Amino acid sequence: MLKIITLLILVSLASTTNAQTFQLSGTVVDIDGHPIPDAYYFYANTPYSKNKTSREGEFSIQYKVGVNDTLKFKHVGFNPYSLVITDRMVRRAKKSGKIEVEVVMPDKLGSVVIVTSNVPDTLFGTQEYSVSDFEFDKSGQLILLTYEKNLSKGAVLRLLDTNQTVIDSYYVPGDAVELRTDFRKNTHLVTEEKVYLVDVVNDRMRVYLEDRDYYFKYVAPLIDTIGSNIYFSNYSDVYPAFDYLEFNRADSSYRTMKTVEDTLMMELYRSEFKYVDVRTKIWAHDKQLETGIDKEIWVGATVFTNSVYYEPLYAPLFKVGEDSIYVFDHYKNLMFKYTPEQGFVDSVRINYHRNQRKSGWEQPLIQDRVKRTIYATFERNGYSYLSEIDQNTGLVLKSFRLHYKYVEHITIVDGYVYYIYRPYESIQKKYIYRERLRSAPKSE
Repeated sequence: MLKIITLLILVSLASTTNAQTFQLSGTVVDIDGHPIPDAYYFYANTPYSKNKTSREGEFSIQYKVGVNDTLKFKHVGFNPYSLVITDRMVRRAKKSGKIEVEVVMPDKLGSVVIVTSNVPDTLFGTQEYSVSDFEFDKSGQLILLTYEKNLSKGAVLRLLDTNQTVIDSYYVPGDAVELRTDFRKNTHLVTEEKVYLVDVVNDRMRVYLEDRDYYFKYVAPLIDTIGSNIYFSNYSDVYPAFDYLEFNRADSSYRTMKTVEDTLMMELYRSEFKYVDVRTKIWAHDKQLETGIDKEIWVGATVFTNSVYYEPLYAPLFKVGEDSIYVFDHYKNLMFKYTPEQGFVDSVRINYHRNQRKSGWEQPLIQDRVKRTIYATFERNGYSYLSEIDQNTGLVLKSFRLHYKYVEHITIVDGYVYYIYRPYESIQKKYIYRERLRSAPKSE
């Protein structure tokens, strides 16, 4: 009889325990502790639900002891995570009436990769010469910078028609460097000594000599326009800070939008003055008296920038849509959204550039010139991976691996990737190839 009573008591206690319900809540964060919004969460033994974390990464759900023992989390930018409810968590919950946890989602960077088996299109190539650089004219025609042996002697500009046939040529005087496109979509040829404007009229190239100083001071810094506003920077590769500015052509007013600075690099940059020899200090002091520029900056620009510790800043600005500007501040780990009417309206955390050695992140970010989609570039084992960046969350959505290794001059236009490539240890000249970007499957 005593055994039966004891068994009934144990069964009763077990029933009571199983019936207990607690509030299970907490925050979902990434490996750096930043909240992850819009992460789905649901119990493993229930159908998939539409519960999502808040903008601050918070979640809350009812937990029934012994029934719902695993809570799952999913997000397009991270690997799935399963939270197992342990007996220890339940014992603590009996005292407080709730369970509070922090869920750290594992990084998914580069894990979803689209690889195509299709061989890329050979857009243009010949064994007579190599392609060093290319740009698209306003009409969409390709302008090539080519050479037989090297760019310093015998570089030639070539214009292609819609069938990728050479229809015009121009022999470059001096040592050619590269082709550039300005904010008005004009093409410029840059040489060691001069800068030329390359215009295409009736399938013929017209090349005009420009004022080199004027180009680099007033044209090259300009990035894009919105209405009457022009956006540009005062970036210098020998200083670890710069400003993005907005110029209104209607009233000729300037406004500093944002200052980008690598604070650690700036500290090292300025401290270099303490360690240089006396002669250099005297020279820097004289330059300060002559120009008004701080002596520490003179030493930093001439000495520290030549050390292995210095890296020029990279925080690009892109126009997206007709009225928005995005600034990728890799030093504050934030992507900022800006509109001329409201200023900076939003910012989200970015982490694709973190752990560069592990991820293989490479500069620059690349924007589709037609669709305005922005891609981060990663290089692993010689292959280039293009990873689309979600403009709402700052997370990497998917990755597309280019077919060939060690490609150069990647450009994206209307969903197609263009690049220069020559097979390793082959006698082939450098050709231009084209691949179509494939979309990754949607995550739940």
